[in-house]
Amino acid sequence: MQGNRLRLFWPEVSLKVSPLLRMIVTAAFALGLVGIAPASAKIMTAEQAKRFELKPESFTCPLTGTRFKQFVTHPHYPIESFPDGSHLGDEWIDMQIPECPDDRVLILPDYAASDQSSGKLAYHAYSAEELAQLPGLISTAEWKELLGQTRHLRAYWLASQIRRPAKERYQLLLHAPWGAESDNQRRTALDTLVSDLPEVVAEFEDPPEDRIFALYYVVDALRQLGHFEEALALADTLDAQPVDAEPGEDPDWEHARSGYSERQRRAIALDDSDRLAIEALDDRMAGRLCAVDEFQGMRGPNAGRSCKAREDRLAQQQEEFDAVYALLDDREALAKNCEIIPLGSRGSTLAEACRMAKHEADWAEGERLAKDEPSHVAAICERVPDHKRDTVQTSACGWYEGFKAAAIKDLLLADEAAYGALCDTSTMLGYGTLSQGCIDANRILNDRQARALWLDKEALRATCRNIKSLENEFDGRHIACMSLEDGTDDPYWLDGEGETGADTDEPLYDAALPFAQAEISERRRASD
Repeated sequence: MQGNRLRLFWPEVSLKVSPLLRMIVTAAFALGLVGIAPASAKIMTAEQAKRFELKPESFTCPLTGTRFKQFVTHPHYPIESFPDGSHLGDEWIDMQIPECPDDRVLILPDYAASDQSSGKLAYHAYSAEELAQLPGLISTAEWKELLGQTRHLRAYWLASQIRRPAKERYQLLLHAPWGAESDNQRRTALDTLVSDLPEVVAEFEDPPEDRIFALYYVVDALRQLGHFEEALALADTLDAQPVDAEPGEDPDWEHARSGYSERQRRAIALDDSDRLAIEALDDRMAGRLCAVDEFQGMRGPNAGRSCKAREDRLAQQQEEFDAVYALLDDREALAKNCEIIPLGSRGSTLAEACRMAKHEADWAEGERLAKDEPSHVAAICERVPDHKRDTVQTSACGWYEGFKAAAIKDLLLADEAAYGALCDTSTMLGYGTLSQGCIDANRILNDRQARALWLDKEALRATCRNIKSLENEFDGRHIACMSLEDGTDDPYWLDGEGETGADTDEPLYDAALPFAQAEISERRRASD
């Protein structure tokens, strides 16, 4: 809803498919990778794996010592998130878990130890105590009953018995329904998710809002199971929790929880239990499933009537927003009405126009503060947590944090030891000014490395002879070699644009600089 404010429901936006996404989906269908219930969600054929240039990895069974090979990578396209947390290609996610061919013992992923930059999974090595437990565990009736279920559900059960960390059990349980090959597998995984996920999430040491957001996946599971009243009741409970907004969001937006709850409510109102329920999807993806040929195989049995309901809803909402913008066209008359007509007597159209006008005024005031009162803004943004800021503060702090990230970037570029100590992969995949500063510093350092290599043609050719070995090295060598392979004569990074430090002349940069220095020093002390 935070897109184009003049017209919120362009049909062509909903239906537009980028060439990359169209290519991905077409290729996925050609290889049998897309479908609500794929013929084989667990094992990709050797021919399919060959087309994706996948290579099997070797594993050793923990009890028998048997050596075996298995493909543990699957095509995964994190372009859009589906309501259950999955992405395109995740129907094949069970491939990630190696299964011993003789006793069917699973080798569990170790998500915490995995390389987040490349997506390559690490695997848990069973301890001596765990190895002693395994024979008894796989001889139980409960384990044997699970042998017909998804690997992730069995892995979750096994991880629970040996008390693996809560975050690991959460990932396994969340993934359990994605690779289901049958209704029985899907319902069993969803039932387990509904019953167990709240207790697993309760063990998280994360901020309360993160635990609350994780529980929305239970709402989705209840909906898929057809327990619509229970799903709605849980959504009501979660929506009532005192979390105003996700980190960094403007709390004035009515969909401060990314619209997830509202989309689920629309699907629930239609009694739509499809895994990819049209009204539970992001509106762009919903438009594709409803109207784009390449996406027809992803539609569930309720898609036809849900697409019609979506079409009617968008038409009604467009009519309502047109009426709101008609009021916004005459700001003088609107301001007078917003002043004299009490909130409870305004009607929905006038109330929304008044809210939007106030939001725009507050946002502009935040921008003014950032320009005219930089020290005051810096003090506010350092004192008030982002999820507790009002609209004026959110607007002003957006500017401030951009300059603070620029200051952190400049400080890191001038201090190699600080960069090395603070800018690891998890930081650069994180959120906040330090993460952004690390990202920007990393980009510049990579560009410098690429530039130096590009100017030494002999070293460039030597480095790029085996470009395949650099595919997971997202540094200057990879950048330079890709440009060489593409035949680029004048790569964009060659002129050093973006390293000029233009931000340093801004008063808000000066206000942010001491706080940037303090944050780096504090993080350094914490990491030592």
